[in-house]
Amino acid sequence: MAAGDLITRDGQLEWRGILLGAGTAYGWRALEGWLDLPQMRGGDVDRPGQHGAFPGQLLAQSRTISYSFVISARRATREQYTAAVDLLRGVTTPAENPDEEPLVIRLHGQRWMVTARCTRRQVPTGLSFDVGYVAGALQWVATDPRLLELPAYTASTPLGAVGTGGLGFPVAFPMPFGAAVRGGVITWTNAGSAEAWPLWRITGPVRGPSITRRDTGQALEFDPDWTIPAGQSVEVDTLARTVLFADSGVSASDRLFTRGWFSFPPGVSTQAVFASTATSSDALLSVAVHNTAM
Repeated sequence: MAAGDLITRDGQLEWRGILLGAGTAYGWRALEGWLDLPQMRGGDVDRPGQHGAFPGQLLAQSRTISYSFVISARRATREQYTAAVDLLRGVTTPAENPDEEPLVIRLHGQRWMVTARCTRRQVPTGLSFDVGYVAGALQWVATDPRLLELPAYTASTPLGAVGTGGLGFPVAFPMPFGAAVRGGVITWTNAGSAEAWPLWRITGPVRGPSITRRDTGQALEFDPDWTIPAGQSVEVDTLARTVLFADSGVSASDRLFTRGWFSFPPGVSTQAVFASTATSSDALLSVAVHNTAM
């Protein structure tokens, strides 16, 4: 089951295979940090001997998400109340060295995801706890502050194939000129508000593959003499800046000669061109990318 598949209605959160929020034992009180702009860090440099500063790069910091909830025995039996508290403690207990995991929230009919770690669990144990009422809170920190809409957009294309072209005689008008290219292009529009960083997968056999953003010329180009064998795939994660064989996890980063990392900007139709230094009818380029917001 994919992240977010348990969610059925607005006002629900999915974390580690359980639901919080609307229609669950963990009633929604408040959600903070989800639609807010994260804290920003700036690289402004003060102007020497003058008012103001030289503007530097402005980047978002980690996103902190806080969810306040209510567990009440008035809406369940005493046994269900106790089980709900125990389950919440279990799914928010960290491992020895916890990885970030998907946190999915649905609002206004849309599911958005971050990968995060639970950093705070507040379950007050005063008099109200003993009579079956808890007003508590959970907190997560996502080191990547971007919100990714579910499901991801996926597409694939073979290498571009050159069709027949040129002039025929006797000449007729309008005149056909040049060769038509079929395939080899993935076109997508990021419907979010922030840059979307794709995960590419190149499947062999293919020699010297490249992926180029057509409008800017930014390119990811591999060693022109290097071949990805038939049946093997290389994943290029443009956000993590990693190049790995999909099956083994072995790095192929040393074979990536040109590192023109590129994203899909918001609100723009962007084309990525798949090419190689030798033709191959079985080569394939696939992409997984999300509408992205900040």
